[in-house]
Amino acid sequence: MAGCNPTDAKDITQDAGKLAESAGRSAANASVAAKVNTALGLRKSVDMSGLHVEADGGTVKIGGHVKSKKEKALVLEIARDTRGVDKVIDEIRVEP
Repeated sequence: MAGCNPTDAKDITQDAGKLAESAGRSAANASVAAKVNTALGLRKSVDMSGLHVEADGGTVKIGGHVKSKKEKALVLEIARDTRGVDKVIDEIRVEP
């Protein structure tokens, strides 16, 4: 890198690598969350208005509320069956 001493150039290169890795991880997380949201949205028996989905790698956290235990079970089943999901963290409340 022109104008940089070797230490600064190395630091900039490492920072750029970390930034690229972080961006890739964020994109992958968004992709898994989007897949779960899409799968849930395609089910007429699931009301997505009270739910939110977050992903960190293959771990998906679903929070919010649903109207019944049956709907909650369905949401969790759909999430677990979504490609790319390894683990589901259940933070769903049942509020009839």
